Amino acid sequence: MNDSKANPPGHDKTVTLIVNTVPKEWTEKKISYEQAVILAFGSYSSNPKITYTVEYFKGPNDKHEGSLTKGESVPVKDQMVFNVTETDQS
Repeated sequence: MNDSKANPPGHDKTVTLIVNTVPKEWTEKKISYEQAVILAFGSYSSNPKITYTVEYFKGPNDKHEGSLTKGESVPVKDQMVFNVTETDQS
C-alpha cells in the first residue's frame, strides 16, 4: 500500500506556500527556481528570450528572504511567500 506514512521522515509534511498571492501545497523540503516558476505559471520555458525573477520572503532562519536564480533552491517553511515574474525580451 502506498500512503504518505511510507515516505521517509520529513518528506510527508505538507506546507502551504504563497505563490503570487495564491496558496499552493508543497511536500518537499526545498524548492528550486524552476519549481517555483512552475508553481506560479504552470510550466517553465527554457526559451532564452524569457527570463524569470523569483523572490521569496518569510523563509526559514538563515534564508528569511532573498532571490533564486536558475539552478538554485531554498529550504521551505509553512506560509513562505514567493513572488515570481516573467519577462519576455522581445
